[in-house]
Amino acid sequence: MTLDSDAFDVVVLGTGLAQSIVAAALAKAGHSVLHLDPNDYYGGEQASLTLDELVAWADQRADSSSSSSPSPSTYVASQRITYSHASATPLTPALEADRRRYSLSLFPSLMPSRGELIDTLITSDVSKYVEFKLLNGVHMASRSGFERVPGSKEDVFKDKSISLPEKRKLMKALMFAAGEFEDDPLLVGKEADPILAFLKSAFGLGDKLVQAIAYALAFADEGEPALPALCRARRYFRSMGRYGPSPFLVGQYGGAGEVAQGFCRACAVFGGTYILGSEGAPSDIVVDKGVSLRIGAHPTPISATHLVAPPGFLEKDKPRVVRTSAHLIAITTCQPPVLKSCGEDGVDDDTAVVVFPPSDGPLVRALVMGEGTGSCPRNQWIVYLSAVSHSDSDPKALLEPYLERIADDVVFVAAYLQHRPEPEPETEGEGAESQSHSMSKANDPAPSPLVVLRPYVGTHTLTEGLDYEAREAARAFRAVCADEFFPTEEEEDEDE
Repeated sequence: MTLDSDAFDVVVLGTGLAQSIVAAALAKAGHSVLHLDPNDYYGGEQASLTLDELVAWADQRADSSSSSSPSPSTYVASQRITYSHASATPLTPALEADRRRYSLSLFPSLMPSRGELIDTLITSDVSKYVEFKLLNGVHMASRSGFERVPGSKEDVFKDKSISLPEKRKLMKALMFAAGEFEDDPLLVGKEADPILAFLKSAFGLGDKLVQAIAYALAFADEGEPALPALCRARRYFRSMGRYGPSPFLVGQYGGAGEVAQGFCRACAVFGGTYILGSEGAPSDIVVDKGVSLRIGAHPTPISATHLVAPPGFLEKDKPRVVRTSAHLIAITTCQPPVLKSCGEDGVDDDTAVVVFPPSDGPLVRALVMGEGTGSCPRNQWIVYLSAVSHSDSDPKALLEPYLERIADDVVFVAAYLQHRPEPEPETEGEGAESQSHSMSKANDPAPSPLVVLRPYVGTHTLTEGLDYEAREAARAFRAVCADEFFPTEEEEDEDE
């Protein structure tokens, strides 16, 4: 393969969600875009992989010292820093036969019904390429099983496990969290108090309901301050009702990877050029007044005005301070009890979030997805588990006890650790969800040709990761282009 041109306005490295969004936006704005990815699949770190692709992915990251390459590329070296302790169980003959029927996410996540990504999907018209369904419910795990967490006034008053006095207190807390609480005397001076302690002292709630609000409605971390947890809860409460009773949407066919591919499709429609696999692996990257690099698909160097890339294509150095999380992906052939119907209609759920509050172990969250999400064949279910961990932990040993509480007849397990740099000091005050950085800003008198997309470094990937990627894409777009980011049809008509 040889390109028709060796000069482009923008080269984008990697097809992760942020890169795919910015590539589509720049192509729609009239820029010539070359989009490269050394992987054979779309999605980068947000990819949705088939079962055989996931096994190969885990094998490549099983041991950082096992490479046959004496001098790995910058991207491969960075992947071995980002991921470690990866493993996957051997495929049975039945799994091997169906391996292409799975869509397993490296970035299991929920999309709030109100937020940056849903807005970007709508304004870009990429929503026509992707499908979502409502999350059926959030559950708290206990020694006796799983209890669905009430999230609305109707749910609270239907719940027979909560006494009437507790319902009044709970409703007061939920109404507070859904309102304008920043200047409320209940919160003033206590913004930095742990969310659990604040809820208990402000509303007189017991431990069970306090944990339900903090961990299952606000998706807070253990010990997280009250203010950011309440702000997040308010956004989720206000997302209820837009598309149904749940504030969250679950992406079909693996979620984030399918959304990234939708934006890549849009970029191609607007003239973007794509090269994936070894022929699209960049090398000899030079950034000066412009950008030049080499790829296997073209005999001469590629030049561009701008380069948009995450640090993994640019940096080989290992961050000195990292935040580590453990992840596990499992396939089960027995329906998880948390999905079985307890309602009057008798219809089983297809999706659920399960929260294991910290007691003798870490705070663990699970996302359970059935065949209705397009992630697996009929009569099978996917379970994603995650928890904050230590850099030398065995992720499988840490999370398997929680998997055993969710599912029987597990036929496949993959596990890995993911390492992220701590938030940069200058952005820490903005909060993990708004932390973003690029080496080029729209208002700079002489913008840099290099725009760096920083990965999400917060601890709320499940509910905030997708919107972060959309925000990061918008900032990268503005660093390159002064046009409107995915203008509406009315705005485009006015420009004409």
